[in-house]
Amino acid sequence: MIAMHKINLLTLDFNLLVVLSALLEERNVTNAGEKIGLSQSATSHALGRLRQVFNDPLLVRSPKGMVLTPRALELVEPLQKILLNIEQLVQPTVFEPKTAQGTIHVAASDYSVVVVLPKILKLVCDNAPHLNLECHHWGSDILDNLRNGGIDLGLGVLNLPQPSELKFQTLFVEDLVSVVRSDHPITQTDVTIESYVAWPHASITIPNSPASPIMHSPIKHVDNALSDLGVKRRVMLKLPHFLAAPVIVAQSDLILTLPRRIAMLFANYTNLALLEPPIELGKYDYMQFWHERCDYDPQHIWLRDLIVSQIQGL
Repeated sequence: MIAMHKINLLTLDFNLLVVLSALLEERNVTNAGEKIGLSQSATSHALGRLRQVFNDPLLVRSPKGMVLTPRALELVEPLQKILLNIEQLVQPTVFEPKTAQGTIHVAASDYSVVVVLPKILKLVCDNAPHLNLECHHWGSDILDNLRNGGIDLGLGVLNLPQPSELKFQTLFVEDLVSVVRSDHPITQTDVTIESYVAWPHASITIPNSPASPIMHSPIKHVDNALSDLGVKRRVMLKLPHFLAAPVIVAQSDLILTLPRRIAMLFANYTNLALLEPPIELGKYDYMQFWHERCDYDPQHIWLRDLIVSQIQGL
């Protein structure tokens, strides 16, 4: 039985494998050194270390020059595979959209689904036909899901803790506007604070969520602004999502204050008119955000860049 010479990988200089590859190919110390940019003495020194590592002379002199020992011949094929694997290991991953597969998990409110996703879905389908997107409910667990990998990308507004392992990028600046049915009496005259609060209101709220898709929930934001002026409105209807709102408002006297971009979409498809509120409601940044583990992932970078390219003109 042949005794194995055990090698401690922790003490092995993997640069020696590059020297070994050149030596096995050139079978000449001088030529091998020139091939990898080492002097003859440095290559000879490396060969000496390799002989100790493998407990074998590896190259020996013959009348026809240096020849490989049986042990060295055994090393040729596995060494090529090892060096190729190492090269592939350290090479950056090349993302090819046309062949990419898998699923990217996105946290988004119905606002995000309606305003943002239509701009990118066709391009995803055209350019990465095998890549899937899965939208998840925007809830109070959004931060935990980003951290534990349940969510890859969030679309919305989030007060990130500082310091944070989460990254973010502003997509656009959003503000608030009101919508009413197109023949609502309030549209016939200039809107004043008095007329604004005289009519009943509807509001979109995201219950039990510390990470609202709007930095300040519209119901609280509008009411706080009115309270600063010493007036109060009646919120007759509170809704937990956006999509039912235009149908209800278009058939009632309700005033609904919501983000401008989704209000404009609603006005294009339903019997609604935009109404500028008579109070200052400010603006906020709408963002995409992700965990640092996805920061350098080529697939995620591609999707984030695609979103930015399509949202710029929104």
